[in-house]
Amino acid sequence: MSTYLNSAQQFFEACETGKGWETCSSFCHPDATFSSQTTALADISTLEGYCDWMKNLLTPIPDGRYELKFFASDEARN
Repeated sequence: MSTYLNSAQQFFEACETGKGWETCSSFCHPDATFSSQTTALADISTLEGYCDWMKNLLTPIPDGRYELKFFASDEARN
């Protein structure tokens, strides 16, 4: 696995398991933007906001989880 993909996977796992921006920020630019097609996240425009939203979402449901079926990158096109 490339270093790039490994870092991306570490960020994804930290974010989606509710570690928050404090943990996720080491993988991102401090001003990274965020957008989503769902109205629940319409007011969130930064990656910091999304990471902390996930943290707050999982606080009352600590056993929340996901099943990742596939994770890849197109290294030829970077």
